[in-house]
Amino acid sequence: MRTGILVLVALGTLGVSARQAPLPPALREMADTERAFAARALAVGWKQSFLEFFSDAATGFGGQTGPAKALIRKAPDPPRDAQLLWEPRFGDIAASGELGWLTGPVTSINPARGNTPRYSNYSSVWKREGDAFKVVMDLGTDTPDFVPYAPGFTRAPASDRYTGDPAGATESLRAADAALNTALLTNQQAAYRGRMAEAARLHRSNLMPLIGETAALAWLATQKPHPTATTEFAEAARSADLGYAWGHTGKGFYTRVWSRGRSGDWKVALDVVVE
Repeated sequence: MRTGILVLVALGTLGVSARQAPLPPALREMADTERAFAARALAVGWKQSFLEFFSDAATGFGGQTGPAKALIRKAPDPPRDAQLLWEPRFGDIAASGELGWLTGPVTSINPARGNTPRYSNYSSVWKREGDAFKVVMDLGTDTPDFVPYAPGFTRAPASDRYTGDPAGATESLRAADAALNTALLTNQQAAYRGRMAEAARLHRSNLMPLIGETAALAWLATQKPHPTATTEFAEAARSADLGYAWGHTGKGFYTRVWSRGRSGDWKVALDVVVE
């Protein structure tokens, strides 16, 4: 999760990218909730804001997996004059409107470091609980520079969505995630080939995000097989067209968001590994 956060600053609501269709109301609500999350942190401090916007069921990663809120409570209090600025710039939501994901650039400014900015990229999975969205999964990856995005907020490609029988969706999602993990033990490039959605994002520590299968496969060709890769959890939306999974890989943790096409095949839309 976004550990080490000092003070959170909202950058303000941005419009939809000019070339795309209007966002589904649920996706717009989810993105606005992310912005409210940041604004609330500015008002009351990041710890209180995280406790308010994270689900009680959220999983955190901090040396080992555990309840996110427990890890938040244990984190050191931030200096008042430090800032962390972020905003949602890209993401998607299931057709059923209760499960989605967001990602965007982060800038950390801490006077104790001489005001030299540090950059990262956050990724969060949101789920509707009652009448509000809550964070259920959150991972960030350090980047060597500020991460650029298209102006405004862009929805991930959603023209080939699954509309079939939702029965067994979580089981089939877990099977897809486990199959990818098994393939990672042999060859990372081969494991992801054919399993990535259009405009899929690959996020790794100290690397700018890799967008699309071509860029991802080129980088994956330079990587060794994972010594271990284990699916620990998977959940699909009620509409069975989007879901997420998390688990352990190598020396760290991963979160994957999967989208499902009309053929019924699950494809990786977002893949984040923190080691």
